[in-house]
Amino acid sequence: MLAELARLFFATLGGVVLIYLVIDFADRAHTYTGRAWGWAAAELYANKAAVVSYQLAPVALIIATSLLVTLLSRRGELTALFALGVRPLRLLAPIAAFAAVLGLVLFWLCELVVVGADARAEEIQVKRFNRWGDWATYHAGSSWLRGKFGRIYHLGPVRDGGWEPATVLEIAPPFRLSRRIDARRIEPAGPGRWRFLEAVETRYELYGGPGGTISERRVDVLIELFPETPADLELRSGRPRQLPWRQLREQLRRREKGGQRAREYEAALAERAATPVHVIPAALAAFGLTLKLQRPRRRLPLAGAVALGMGLSMVLWAASVIAHAIAVSGALEPWTAAAIPGLASALIAALRGVIKGAPFKEPR
Repeated sequence: MLAELARLFFATLGGVVLIYLVIDFADRAHTYTGRAWGWAAAELYANKAAVVSYQLAPVALIIATSLLVTLLSRRGELTALFALGVRPLRLLAPIAAFAAVLGLVLFWLCELVVVGADARAEEIQVKRFNRWGDWATYHAGSSWLRGKFGRIYHLGPVRDGGWEPATVLEIAPPFRLSRRIDARRIEPAGPGRWRFLEAVETRYELYGGPGGTISERRVDVLIELFPETPADLELRSGRPRQLPWRQLREQLRRREKGGQRAREYEAALAERAATPVHVIPAALAAFGLTLKLQRPRRRLPLAGAVALGMGLSMVLWAASVIAHAIAVSGALEPWTAAAIPGLASALIAALRGVIKGAPFKEPR
């Protein structure tokens, strides 16, 4: 049974990935132009294949589970199990074990292959085929960061260990701009020391007449003592889903500390952890639904099993998309939202009597 499930899973996964890639290529073929575009397109779709395989693996498992139950029913094996009073857990054990192993493989596959393949595929589309999409949203050239003691940093792209250009604002209580430093470049000059190149220092004082006074000083090199470290100011660009687990956690911490938007990063972290777990209740739900549709004299056709698996996958996909949108909007905690598809699968399995462990009864 386990070997048959594995065979059905890999055949289904290969089929759906191939269909997706063929349709995607047919839809975008007119945009692939230029010198040696064939090699670039081949690399693009090799990376896309890794990403799509990761995304569609739960769908393939759901369809494979439905096909397995249908094949057992068509061969009369389920009828024999009904007569013997076999409990669901006896049949679910190999399916749950396969789903658990698949979840672990998916997590490590994402860390080792998928995040890099996703970033590389997007890079090829942008730099080779000029398909930008919302690339600039996640690869902005500058960032605002909240520092310590009322200090705010506006930093340009990272270059050779520093940032070019750079602006530092110092806010005095209750909320007043007291000092501003604009420089061509800021770079670390030792522990707690920062070097500004071609800097313009502007001070805003309260004394000296109505509205205060403004003084400006220009220097080629300005050394300042700030408590922030280079790691505190380093933000990695890119989509949250394109960061490995450790970097994703670190970027979440730094963005929360620096006052940057971090909700999407927390949602990506929660979904990364939840996806390998969701495959287990999803497989159980597919098992229960398919079993419910089996009839002694009218077996569910294989096409019906595939349709059932696709329908269940669409329901769970819709639940995950809606939950992600709600989490990013701030209306729901990301970790709670990430658990919704798995809870929905578990509820479906429970309603079908799979999790209860009750013995099968022959459908009438």
